Amino acid sequence: INIYLAGPIEGCDNNEINDWRNKAKNNFLYGIKGINPYRAEEVGEMTLEKSKRIITKNFMDVKRCDGILAMLPKEINDRRPSYGTTFEIAWGYMLQKPVWIITDDDFVRNHPLMKYSSMMFKEMDDAIDHINVIFGEYL
Repeated sequence: INIYLAGPIEGCDNNEINDWRNKAKNNFLYGIKGINPYRAEEVGEMTLEKSKRIITKNFMDVKRCDGILAMLPKEINDRRPSYGTTFEIAWGYMLQKPVWIITDDDFVRNHPLMKYSSMMFKEMDDAIDHINVIFGEYL
């Protein structure tokens, strides 16, 4: 079972990018693997070619995964909306995959795209428990 770990990357430091993803991966049941979209990213200027490669990789990852866990914290949303994450949530919905959103941002929680296309959680532990229950019995 693969769970795509969607969340802010651009404008975030390494801890903001990876800490929550590592926590999710460490708390999934055996057999549930977290897929980090930040793997194999090149540091440096964002070119059109690089952007296309990232978008294609992320879309292919979402297609191959069994679900999407998306983190949209208010602190980061206030600095810069995570446009890529909203794409990944929409792709998951389009592909009829379960989408779990973790957010403390009321704007995100009440937005129709988020409210009707996903399961919403304020705490990561609750979302992870939900994923473990959904997929755990099949392992």
